[in-house]
Amino acid sequence: MSNDAPLPARRPAHQEVQFDGDTLIAVIIEGDGVATPVRTVCETLGLDLDVQSAQLRKHPVLSQGLRVVNVPVGGRVRSVMAIIHKWIPFWLATISPDQVNEGTRPKLIRYQIEVAYVLAALYGTELSPAPVGGDPASLEIQQQLQAALREARIVREAYLATQQQLQQLQTVQEATDTRLLAHETTTGERLQEHGDLIRDLTERVDQTLAISPAQQQVIKDAILRIAARYKRRHTTDIFARLFSSFCNDLNTPRYSALPVGKYDDALAWLRRKAAEYLPDDLDALPPLQELLL
Repeated sequence: MSNDAPLPARRPAHQEVQFDGDTLIAVIIEGDGVATPVRTVCETLGLDLDVQSAQLRKHPVLSQGLRVVNVPVGGRVRSVMAIIHKWIPFWLATISPDQVNEGTRPKLIRYQIEVAYVLAALYGTELSPAPVGGDPASLEIQQQLQAALREARIVREAYLATQQQLQQLQTVQEATDTRLLAHETTTGERLQEHGDLIRDLTERVDQTLAISPAQQQVIKDAILRIAARYKRRHTTDIFARLFSSFCNDLNTPRYSALPVGKYDDALAWLRRKAAEYLPDDLDALPPLQELLL
């Protein structure tokens, strides 16, 4: 977090909390935890507020625990920088004892020694609780601390193992998703290619395959019917003219050579000719076969 980076503002309730024998003002941030003003900690330890605030903002870990809260200062409510309570122990462990006042220096040194022992016990190769003396009460405390650290280590190791398993499962899932996506893409491309091929073949069939004999007969009967009904009205035989016009307009030498793809065009041609030569004759055409047989 940089010096200019804005901090999320809060308006929480405030209370007093105890930390290692000291009373600190803290605020409760709903959904975020308990935070203590940085000024309060600095005043208790005799630290320079500006220096510590700048260091906290620059620290890549501690900066995650910083907030801006409203607390009473000198009879007024002011917005100040605070640090979430769970980050305070780590913050205190990073402060050099020679920076604090003489009254709190021994306590900070003792605290940091305890932190060193606890971290060594939690992350090291063997449990070594902080030395607290040789009397029975101290030994009992030492044993309880050792047991607690042992349990904490077991829990931590189980947590890390679970996280590792989850990471492995996530990696496997991502790899599976990638393969499925690649398969779907390949399948889609193949289906597209097959669809294009089918359409191409269909077009070729429509252009090369001739109409069925039944459809040939439909066209022939329709032309004969138009010619016959026209001759009945006007005594002129137009069959040859109709057949020639059909072959020219449909670009085919005969009925049997008409491609399937032009059958609908042929039916439309018949309707136009019936309307042209027999405009008032509702029976100029026989029923036309629309489907391919």
